Amino acid sequence: MGSLDLAESALRRKVDDLAGPYVRSPRNVGLVVGLLAGDESLVLGYGVIARDDDRTPDGHTVFEIGSITKVFTAALLAEMAGRGEVKIDQPVAELLPPGVRMPGRRGEPITLADLAEHTSGLPRLPGNLWPTVTDQANPYRDYQASHLYEYLSEARVGFPPGTGVAYSNLGAGLLGHVLSLRAGMPYDELLAARVLRPLGLTDTGIALSEDQASRLAPGHAATGEPTSRWDFPTLAGAGALRSTADEMLRFLRANLGLPETPIGAALRACHAPHPVAWWRRIGVGLVQAIGLAAAGVMVQWAVPVPPGRWTFLAALVLPVLVALGWKGFWSGVWTAVAVWAGTWLLWGSSFGWLPAGVTLLLFLSTAGLLSGYLPPTDKACLGWQEASFGTGAKALWHNGGTGGYRSFVGFMPGTGAGVVVLSNSANDVDPIGMAILGAFAEPRRPQDDDPEPAA
Repeated sequence: MGSLDLAESALRRKVDDLAGPYVRSPRNVGLVVGLLAGDESLVLGYGVIARDDDRTPDGHTVFEIGSITKVFTAALLAEMAGRGEVKIDQPVAELLPPGVRMPGRRGEPITLADLAEHTSGLPRLPGNLWPTVTDQANPYRDYQASHLYEYLSEARVGFPPGTGVAYSNLGAGLLGHVLSLRAGMPYDELLAARVLRPLGLTDTGIALSEDQASRLAPGHAATGEPTSRWDFPTLAGAGALRSTADEMLRFLRANLGLPETPIGAALRACHAPHPVAWWRRIGVGLVQAIGLAAAGVMVQWAVPVPPGRWTFLAALVLPVLVALGWKGFWSGVWTAVAVWAGTWLLWGSSFGWLPAGVTLLLFLSTAGLLSGYLPPTDKACLGWQEASFGTGAKALWHNGGTGGYRSFVGFMPGTGAGVVVLSNSANDVDPIGMAILGAFAEPRRPQDDDPEPAA
């Protein structure tokens, strides 16, 4: 990307237009937006640090960045793999203490890459998290390693590892935990030594110094009420970091510049997409699908529930819904096919085969889109998510959220363009971040960078 006067550009005015409505909402408090364009950078602050502190947040203000931590955990994995301490495709079970069972599927182990790419099949959260919660405003605080090991020993994965993408805080937290075990160092110290300090990030970490604590913007719940910070004693790799807009811009600049150093090679490894063998999931849940479909058709026959009654629609859709929730998308597909065929055989000419088939197709399509399965993901990166824009441009991004904060970082490899959005309110900032990335992706006309004429 060529030279662009960020302070006077149309992009700056677009950021003002996006940020203004956000901070004017009574539910939101403060917002910081950082921009990168080639060699230039700009940090813009909006709103206030707190209800009782009318200072405007800036590039030095500290925020919780939540799940953006996952990008750093993935970089730590790549850095340790570069040293030969672990392998990207190493089974996680090899790094756990003796006696701790790691779940798998059909003999396929979950690897470290599966954890970083969200292709492990592990659920979003461990099933035994909520019984440990003593403070709803700080839910991860009391979850200990013993709880994690207990859960893993009984856990089941939703699909064969490497065959689908399902976002998992558990997986990313487990990745940070096992890397810490392998290195023999606490996660925060290990990350600082291997990733943060080599990148010159001294204001990014978990524990806050006295100076950093004085610069922390207090978090606010989605309603606008003050709330507490989050602590992650065991699953720190999923979301424990705190940082500033200045430091996140430095991190993005490192990703865009990719220095020829070990940490540069680690960042580069996180940009490369790896194939996701989604087609291997087609047979998942087939047996259960046939059983659910048979039960649904038997109900139609025994009650009976003929076409033309509203109960017929329930009998048609309910088995599919159960299959989707139980065994996933493809199990829902096979259940729909079997229910459709069985109902046709049961009711013959009185069966509205076309309307019923269209109903099931629409239901499955909607479920697939809402769950993120359609279209199926065929590639995944270590840590980063990928987005495409109408111009053909692609970006790597990640967002974050804790009880009182929301965050977004994204950049376009090879262009020098990047954006950081940090908020101390628990209301979504993704639309702001994505809109700015989209503006970077648009062809730039010379007049776009001219200041608006005076009135």
